[in-house]
Amino acid sequence: MSCLIGISLLALLSLLVTTEASAQLPFGFQVETVVPDAAIPVSLAPVPDGRVFYAELLTGSIRVLKDGVLQPQPFVTLQAATSFDVAGARGLGLLSVTADPDFSTNRFLYAVYTPTPDEIVVSRFRDDEGIGVDEVEILRQPGDGKHNGGRIVFLPDKTLLMTRGDTGFQDLAQDAEVVQGSIIRVNADGSIPADNPMADSPVYAAGIRNSFGIAVHPITGEAIFSENGRNDDEINLLKAGGNYGWPLCVGNCEPPNAMFIDPIVTFTPSICPTGMDFYSGDTFPEQYRNDLFFTDCNTGRVQRIKLVPPSYDRVGLMEDFVGEGLIGTLDVKTGADGNLYYTTFDAVFRLVPPSGNETVEFAGMVARVDAEGGEEAVAGATVVLKQRIDGVTVFKHKTLTDEIGRYHFTGLQEGEYKVVTKKRGFQKRKTLVQIVLGEPLTDEVTLLDELP
Repeated sequence: MSCLIGISLLALLSLLVTTEASAQLPFGFQVETVVPDAAIPVSLAPVPDGRVFYAELLTGSIRVLKDGVLQPQPFVTLQAATSFDVAGARGLGLLSVTADPDFSTNRFLYAVYTPTPDEIVVSRFRDDEGIGVDEVEILRQPGDGKHNGGRIVFLPDKTLLMTRGDTGFQDLAQDAEVVQGSIIRVNADGSIPADNPMADSPVYAAGIRNSFGIAVHPITGEAIFSENGRNDDEINLLKAGGNYGWPLCVGNCEPPNAMFIDPIVTFTPSICPTGMDFYSGDTFPEQYRNDLFFTDCNTGRVQRIKLVPPSYDRVGLMEDFVGEGLIGTLDVKTGADGNLYYTTFDAVFRLVPPSGNETVEFAGMVARVDAEGGEEAVAGATVVLKQRIDGVTVFKHKTLTDEIGRYHFTGLQEGEYKVVTKKRGFQKRKTLVQIVLGEPLTDEVTLLDELP
């Protein structure tokens, strides 16, 4: 990466250089380098046939990975205004790409880019054997040199969500007459859905400074998005007609304000959250199914969040999956092969889980004694497996119980584990178990009420 591009990146996303990677991947996982010299792959779009498309922020090109190999010809190259065109700009270029929910039949791919420094466009392309043809512009909105947002995702009803930043003018985020500082929702052709919160308006939610990440929960079908603050970043649940407070509230409103929706996670100081995705494959161990993974451009991590069932509206656990790195991470998505792909400013990587025939599994149920003396399931309890070697904890595996109190770990290393089961309002329970290859283990736990 040239010095010129490196300086531009610092201006573009306030990248902070960190120390070498410090956190270990979960047992058995490996990181494979797919593209070692990518040109700012800001957004990923896997498709059902196994290919992965990615958007290059400053070149305007959408590139194609087929069978893990970068194809020589871009899918399309768009003429996009970039940070080189406007001094101090931090939100210009080819911003994101996503596939149509019916890609297998219609071959449509959608891209968000800035054709000029003051416009943002969503265009649709048809995939013709790896080449984008028949461009159709479905949306054109006012933009600016910074805080354009521009991440897109489809909801289960096949409407399209796009994050829009305040374009550097914070008061616009509370102006109901504009699209800046909002999440917009449109139909796949750019028209406005009849059931949007405001008639004839694409605005679905407001009060947002800027957002580089949005994803849809595979069980609830509801979206979750990140917000980049000045020094306080957020992850929020998207609610129709919701207002997230910017610039009147940053993080949780103090004092609380019923007009605004508080985040489910805040980060101070800023980590610059970027892309996100709920893991939807079937190759990762069970404890990662339906978890939210997200990247950040300040520390270079890939983090994992597990939301608490059955409502999935609060965080049950959060931890690093890929530890801090020398360069920021930009996006993460589930590939058709069941692996997670993630990007940094200069590379595309694939996270590969442990081999199934080399690992063991552990499952169980957590219950409590009810007022009548019977047992009832405990949902959302945290179950932690800690493996110790020579008195030192070398691995931790974490999950939550589901809506009927079950938990299930796979991809474990053989050996002795301490099992810690805990939930607010109950006494913590600790036991030791011996997990043996080829001998699946089950355990039933009854939690007792916390002592007065």
